[in-house]
Amino acid sequence: MNKHKLFALPLLLMATVSGAEAQEITAPSVKTPTTFAIIIDSKSYDKAREAVDEYRQSVEADGLGTYLAVDDWKSPQPIRELLQQWHNDKKAPLEGCVLVGDVPIAMVRDAQHFSSAFKMDQEHDWKESSIPSDRYYDDFDLTFDYLKQDSTIALYHYFTLRADSKQYLSPDIYSARIKPLELEGVDKYELLRKFLKKAVALKKEDANNVVDKLTVARGNAYNSEDQAAWAGEQLALREQLPAIFLPGGTSKFLDFDFADAVKGLYLNEVQAPGLDIMLYHHHGSEERQYLNSYPKSNTLNKGIEGVKFNARSEVSYLNRRRKMSREAAIDSVARRYGIPREWCANTFDKEVWAADSIIDRGMDIYTTDIHGLKPQARFVLFDACYNGSFHVKDYVAGAYIFSEGRTIATIGCTVNTIQDKWPDEFYGLMGAGMRVGHVNRMNCFLENHMSGDPTYRFASNAPCKFDINEALVLKAGNAGFWKKQLKHEMPDVQALALRQLSDADYPGLPELLEETYFSSPSFIVRLQAMRLLYLNYPEKSERVITAAINDGYELIRRFATEYCELHGSPKCAEALVSAYLERGTEMRMNFRAISGLDAFDAEVVKDLAKKLSEGRAFYDRKYMEKLEKSLEYPAEEKAERVKLINSSDPKRSRLKLAVRRFRNGPYTFGIDLLTNYVTDTTRPKEVRVIAAEALGWYGGHYLKQDIIDKLNTIRVADSDVQNELTKTLNRLTGKRR
Repeated sequence: MNKHKLFALPLLLMATVSGAEAQEITAPSVKTPTTFAIIIDSKSYDKAREAVDEYRQSVEADGLGTYLAVDDWKSPQPIRELLQQWHNDKKAPLEGCVLVGDVPIAMVRDAQHFSSAFKMDQEHDWKESSIPSDRYYDDFDLTFDYLKQDSTIALYHYFTLRADSKQYLSPDIYSARIKPLELEGVDKYELLRKFLKKAVALKKEDANNVVDKLTVARGNAYNSEDQAAWAGEQLALREQLPAIFLPGGTSKFLDFDFADAVKGLYLNEVQAPGLDIMLYHHHGSEERQYLNSYPKSNTLNKGIEGVKFNARSEVSYLNRRRKMSREAAIDSVARRYGIPREWCANTFDKEVWAADSIIDRGMDIYTTDIHGLKPQARFVLFDACYNGSFHVKDYVAGAYIFSEGRTIATIGCTVNTIQDKWPDEFYGLMGAGMRVGHVNRMNCFLENHMSGDPTYRFASNAPCKFDINEALVLKAGNAGFWKKQLKHEMPDVQALALRQLSDADYPGLPELLEETYFSSPSFIVRLQAMRLLYLNYPEKSERVITAAINDGYELIRRFATEYCELHGSPKCAEALVSAYLERGTEMRMNFRAISGLDAFDAEVVKDLAKKLSEGRAFYDRKYMEKLEKSLEYPAEEKAERVKLINSSDPKRSRLKLAVRRFRNGPYTFGIDLLTNYVTDTTRPKEVRVIAAEALGWYGGHYLKQDIIDKLNTIRVADSDVQNELTKTLNRLTGKRR
């Protein structure tokens, strides 16, 4: 190996920052078109030197020259500078990295628009109101200001996203963490050694392993338990990974209601021999995968027992979390639900408590269940909140990779995540031999993270004649190459070509995207075309999103419903009412349509409902009455919010909440309200900042350009307010993914 100390000026500067004499850098020992980097802390390297070196050699043997950087890292900045330097090497650009052991963790603030759902007030504890994110390490066009190191957890370093930064995510490289769990009585360095040896072994054993066995498992309450959404994903995966549906392939779709407690079935399945990919869709926490609720009843007695169990659960919650006395909690639940007090009075009886605990424990998967498993799925997705919280001692996604077995890479989220997303985007490319790290690079939010080996790849069993990994790095921005791929036989390659053309600012892209949506027979390609068009050219997207609301693919319909809400044009209001009439039986789309109509004037919606329902035969008009009733509260809430924001001396906490509501609902009536508030110097500065930030959520509104033009004329004296306005303008004028 070409092992040496590097003393170029940039590295000397980084060594000074980190507090060490110099990093120990090992350059790649082989010449390859692209490269990879292992970043590890000194102690972890000392404890697992042989395993780390073997892992590095195995990556290089797979055709990826690998840097090794060892240091007692004191801050994230020098690591980022190293990665960027290697990525800028035109002869062999860095395509990805893995952060091993105790590598500093960037806790990102003032960038909640990069997350899918996280919108916590940042006045809360910084550990809770910041987002642990490796986008700091892999997206080099983002610019941050360093704030401080955490006072109790030294690995945590807080950063704020600058107003003059790029305001969208487009990672330059992929990244992953191999951060051992910290369990009582377990040597974390032994866990690290075992995982690295597993990674080395699998690279040899799986050299010819193709994606031909996939399982998808769903938990209760995911996507409103909508069967149309569940069926739609299965149809889309048929396009993306056709081999698993052919003779010799295996596809399984497991639902939470297969059993009263489906946990055992799922844990058996993830250990099934030969399993390649396991996709979990459920709710979650750091140490728990939520699968079942109390079994649905089909008899009166079972129904009563279910009510009693849930009542006891709530009594326990009020006692433990809300600090109510036992008797007060029992009285509260009995009174609220109008049930006999004796149905939950025995909550704390020893035998009842033990029996309830057993039932509760059997409903969900805990990290303590996972530690003893031998999961066989090489790649596991956790489409759930908090399961990917690598910054804590024990977390679900990490428990899988550090278990015995063959799981080599997982993706999960460090904070909460939205349900209405495209979790399987570009997954078909894994069948073409794409390294799994690229999945997370191209389909990520601020909270998405990979744990394990990002260089793992399945052998290709797809009709892709070019090296997908090299193309993603060396052909980035090459419009000519990607335009040719629009005719590729793989839908995911066509979808990737559209994304690459968008990144390359291809001339005439809006017209191409519209044409593609209306002409493509592929669910995957149509979805990509619609998303890129709406997200980046909302003023040109109305025809597509209003048509897509009745598309044959459920996820397209669901996204189109959301986009019509956020677009806000009169034609979109008509499309949403039509969606309610035509697709109201689809639970998740119904939810999006009803909430989406909040964006429009209630009387206009009622008139549209009357007009569009004329001539229709109704056996039961309760369906229409439900729509009219759903419009009453939003109309009252909007009027109350306008009144509150315009009042001279409202309660500060209520005022801030009223302004922040425009983040989830950037509706037309808020545009003038917010811009006027920002410029009113008599208003509280902290709320003016919030109002300026809220305007940044109008990136998909049909009046976006009007907002941009108006904001370009505003200059305020307060530097904090002006800083937020600058960030908002950059958000509105930049790209979106």
